[in-house]
Amino acid sequence: MPRSARWLFAAALLPLAACASNPPPAPIAAAPPPPALSTADQTFVNAAAGSDAAEVQEGQLAATKARSARVKKFASTMVDAHTKTTQQLMTIAQSKGVTPDATVPQMATDQMTALNAARPAAFDHLYTRDQVADHVAAVQVYQAEIANGQDADLKAFATSTLPTIQQHLRMARQISGMRG
Repeated sequence: MPRSARWLFAAALLPLAACASNPPPAPIAAAPPPPALSTADQTFVNAAAGSDAAEVQEGQLAATKARSARVKKFASTMVDAHTKTTQQLMTIAQSKGVTPDATVPQMATDQMTALNAARPAAFDHLYTRDQVADHVAAVQVYQAEIANGQDADLKAFATSTLPTIQQHLRMARQISGMRG
């Protein structure tokens, strides 16, 4: 092999040799997991999810069983509104790496049992009375998150949703004839 060919061959190998001495690039680190929610935030997520699930179930039942058109309209409003807040809450919770426990609270399960067994003439009264109690409890849950929550997104959700829940409470009180 002529001398110039050897030099060309050696020159062609130089870039390869340079690459061989460089270590491979470090793997890209996975994004760190989102921080765990505080106890207050996790309690709120589960309570809000369970409350929403109960409102949707009770509203669906009332939409078919209620006698009063006003109660049926209110029930439909509850289903729509609480389906929307469930979706919003799920989006926030999933961004935090959390799956809410949407177990319907025992009180709501007992209410559903009573509503299913109620005579048609008593259903509307029982449903609206339960809605007052449910929304009083929900207002307290949302106020607790606003006061004690650590997560800014959940606090913002609670702050923006609380007026709607308070409006539902006023509506339920008005329909049921309750004051206060």
